[in-house]
This record gives sequence, C-alpha cells and structure tokens, in this order.
Amino acid sequence: MATKKLFLIDGSAIAYRSYFAFIRNPLTNSRGENTSAIFGFLRFLLMILDNEKPDYIAVVFDPPGPTFRHEQFKAYKATRQKMPDDMRDQVPRIHETVKALNIPLLEVPGYEADDVIGTLAKSAQKKGFETYLVSGDKDFMQLVGDGIKLYNPKRAGEEVEVLDAHGVEEKIGLPPARVVDYLGLMGDTSDNIPGVKGIGDKTAVKLIREFGSLEAVLDNAERVPRANVRQNLMQFRDDALLSKRLVTIRTDVPLDVEVESLVRREPDNEALVKLLRELE
Repeated sequence: MATKKLFLIDGSAIAYRSYFAFIRNPLTNSRGENTSAIFGFLRFLLMILDNEKPDYIAVVFDPPGPTFRHEQFKAYKATRQKMPDDMRDQVPRIHETVKALNIPLLEVPGYEADDVIGTLAKSAQKKGFETYLVSGDKDFMQLVGDGIKLYNPKRAGEEVEVLDAHGVEEKIGLPPARVVDYLGLMGDTSDNIPGVKGIGDKTAVKLIREFGSLEAVLDNAERVPRANVRQNLMQFRDDALLSKRLVTIRTDVPLDVEVESLVRREPDNEALVKLLRELE
C-alpha cells in the first residue's frame, strides 16, 4: 500500500513570503488594491497540489491575539514589525482562497501555527503518514524524524529544500533532537527570544556537541575555557532555559480534527472563478 502523503502548510509564513516576493512591484487589481499576497498564496498552493500531489493537506494560521508563549514571556515577538496594512487587508481573501481550493484551514486560539502543525505531524507519524512541514522557519527542524520532513519553499527560481534528519544535521551540525538546545542558546531576534548574550551559531553547536544538551552546557559552564562565554552562560542561565521553552514546539494541542479528515478534495470551482475575477 502506498504511503499516505500529508502536507501541513504554515499559512502565516507563506502569506508573508508571498507579500514580500512582490514588494518592489506589487500586484494590484482593477480597483488598485494590493493583491500580491493573495496571488502569491494561490500560486503556491496550486504548485503544491500539482507538483507534490498530496493525499492529505491543511493550511494552518496563527490566531489573532496572544498565545501561551506571551503568558510565559510578555516581550515575546514584541520587537516584530506590525503587519503592513495592505497585507492585513488581504488576509480574509487568503482564507477565502484556501476554502475555495477546498483545503482545510486551521486556526486554534492560544496556540501558534507551529504547535498545531507539530501536533498533527506527531499524530500522523504514529499512523504511518509521510508528512511534509511546509515553512522556511528553522524551528520546525526539531520535529523532523521518521516520516516527517521539512519542506522549505525557498525563493522564486531556487529549488525547494527538503530536509530529513540527516539533512538537518548536515545543515546546522546537530540532529533534530538538539535543535531546541541550539536555539535556546542562540535565541532568535525575529521573535525577541533572548538566548545567551554573545553566543552565535558556531559556539552553540560546539557547546552542545561537547556537553550534549542546553542544561548540560549550563551545568558545566565553569569548564568552558573562554572567559566571556563562561561568564555569559552563568549570567544568562535563566534566559537560556526560558528561550528553550519558548522555541519548543508543542505537540499536544487539543484539536477537534483528526489527520484523516484532512483528505485532499476537489476545489470549489465556482468560488475559485469568483475569487479570480476579483483579483483582475
């Protein structure tokens, strides 16, 4: 029996990617409204459907409002720029696009798209699905393993990057299980996750290879030869532990859908034609 192929798409990430792909020359309809994100999103979904031929598929969006991570750390994503107004205006139409293609659209209050995708991916793994996590977000590397791959669309003209566990290790120098330790040490400026001051990619990889985990690195800080790194590991211990919690993708989100319900369906052609006319 053929393996069931599931594509879980990080809708918020793909929407941003679609909008900024046309930032220098935005697409507009006959009313002068910016349609770059809608057009780019639709084109991307059609590419996935035509090229990858998934048996199951879903698009997952971040919910409006705070999530449990904001409760843990009030400054989470506080430095991120506000969504441009002409992109925000396109979000309802992007949702309509997904629905017109008859693709399940998921959004769970209090949880980011990452966590919903993580929960579905782990459920699918137990059921023998071949799952692709569609996003350019490096956080997803932590979920990669048996039956779960990261599918990074890259930029126009570049080949899609598909990473299995070996690919993750080749790319960052650590296996998927250590990605949360790696990100916990480095932090993530785009999400305002602090990490340990002064620790970048190479130092994080070296320390985790030597000691095994973030906690082991912190517990053995006095053995680190470089004085500034040693001092920062001691001084920013709590920041590192918080950062690891923040970057850890939840896989236990309460969902009212089963993976089997995400089966690919024929598009609603009438709704699709109506949408395309509005984009003209």
